[in-house]
Amino acid sequence: MSAKIRVLDEHTINQIAAGEVIENPSSVVKELVDNSIDSGAKEITIEIKGGGRQLIRITDDGCGMSFDDAVLSFERHATSKISSVNDINDLYSMGFRGEAVPSIASISKYTLLTRLQGTEGDGTMVIVDGGRIIKACAAACSYGTTVEVKSLFFNVPVRRKFQRSPNYDAHEILKMLTKLALANPEIKFELISNQKSILLAKRPATDDAKEQIGDRTADVIGREFVDQSAYVDHMHRGYEIRGFIGLPAYTKHNRSGQYIFINKRPVFSPLIHNAIREGFGTTLPTNRHPQFILHITMPGDLVDINVHPQKKEVRLRQESDLKKAVCQAVDQALHVSGIAPVTYVDSPVLNTSEQFSPTESFAGFSLNPDTFTMPRPSTIPSGFTKPEISVYEEPVVAVAEEKVDKEEQIELIPEPKKQVNIPRVQTTIQGYILLETSEGLSLVDQKAAHSRVVFEKLRRQKEESSIEVQALLVPYTLELTPQEASALSVVVDNLNRIGIQIKEFGGNTYIIDAVPTIFGDIDVPAFATEMVQGILEGGDGDQKRELEKRIASIASRVSVSGKVKLSFMEAQHLIEQLFQCDQPQMCPKGKSTIITIGNAELAQRFLRK
Repeated sequence: MSAKIRVLDEHTINQIAAGEVIENPSSVVKELVDNSIDSGAKEITIEIKGGGRQLIRITDDGCGMSFDDAVLSFERHATSKISSVNDINDLYSMGFRGEAVPSIASISKYTLLTRLQGTEGDGTMVIVDGGRIIKACAAACSYGTTVEVKSLFFNVPVRRKFQRSPNYDAHEILKMLTKLALANPEIKFELISNQKSILLAKRPATDDAKEQIGDRTADVIGREFVDQSAYVDHMHRGYEIRGFIGLPAYTKHNRSGQYIFINKRPVFSPLIHNAIREGFGTTLPTNRHPQFILHITMPGDLVDINVHPQKKEVRLRQESDLKKAVCQAVDQALHVSGIAPVTYVDSPVLNTSEQFSPTESFAGFSLNPDTFTMPRPSTIPSGFTKPEISVYEEPVVAVAEEKVDKEEQIELIPEPKKQVNIPRVQTTIQGYILLETSEGLSLVDQKAAHSRVVFEKLRRQKEESSIEVQALLVPYTLELTPQEASALSVVVDNLNRIGIQIKEFGGNTYIIDAVPTIFGDIDVPAFATEMVQGILEGGDGDQKRELEKRIASIASRVSVSGKVKLSFMEAQHLIEQLFQCDQPQMCPKGKSTIITIGNAELAQRFLRK
């Protein structure tokens, strides 16, 4: 009887390990750069082509390897980082398992060129194809190590099929290197993508920790963040905490500007994030997040990094002491800066609900009675109770309609098939519109309603390739960080397709020279800031779905603010536009636009029977 259990061959074992360690080109770059950091390198250059799938070349000036070590490095669990299991309890190196190199080599065409520091003569070259060593010989090279990875996943077609776009992969590599560059301010990093330098973090000019961290942060994140931050320098029971914490007036609506490093390893820790918020006390508003770059140095035996194959998670010991140390560090830094006792002042970063409140018009709707026009009615969408109230008609509307040039009118919906009744506005309050129907009272969220109207108009114009754009009198210049520029480059074509005309202007600079006419008189700098932050949070899934999400996000940003009280005429015009939409009940982000309190419920509330 044949055996059912068998020992896997070495090649299969390596490919399974590659599946745990290597998700995409970014994973390859991280593992190899970690090795360069552990080698003591002071300069690391990363070159990629095709998002890393065609080529990844990493060159460092680290300690290098001898011939024997170079060949041995392709064996599984061969490492110079530890010698026994006890060493894991007090670990400071980035890697230690010895799985990365053989795993990467098993799914690529891999070339290693290395020379041991302080040796004479040639170095060593090892060529590996799909996990098999093809050649190992002497070769002329400089001190340090150069690794070339070509044709990634060439022998794993299933993995290759599920990879994303090259631009997305390049952006992920940049995000990962941004963290490593911030974690190691004493090392020079350069990322070259398709022969273009997209990240350059220079060598520090001093040994002072504050200046090193500050200069590196300015190179990678931007000088503005450093200028709007307080320096953190605190010691507590073996914990050393250094870095920069953004002032309370320099917050974001998301966590994109938060970086935590434990013993130079990028980590995410809810414990530390909560401690930082506690350190801010009452100076942070609800739903705002501080920006920070914190370097935490602690004894190696207080942190366990052997939790996840890719070392994305860590386990902390003595959590209460660490939380107290972080909280004290933040509180101390804010008090030294003189900020902590001060009442919070709203951030210069865009607050969407306030800054897109136009004064004279809101996207696609004129607020001037002389140019106000009634849209033609259309079929009321299914799922909404048909009101029993006649169409709103006031003499002033009819007069205004006669004064408008028909060519200038913007029709949101095509010629209707039949005429229906539209609810009449009873009154408006800040942010809401009250309607009366035969079923009871309906309350409309004006911002959500306007988002739906703008969304459907943009979507239809995009599908018809007929988006009306307005050129900016003075094009707006976007000065971005490398990470922001990379994220924008992934979606710039989609943005152009929906009328936001953006062009690359060299380096990390882009210009916006036109926006859709439906945007009205928006605050372009504020809109651009929010747009870039939204892109950083976005993904790279199905292109059609991602474009829909982008249109929905933009519609929300340019819609009328909930803090504006519309006039009676403006409100009626918005309701008529809303009822002609395909899905008037929901905004493009899934929020209800209308809620109705029925007559029966009203009677019950007033104890009527």
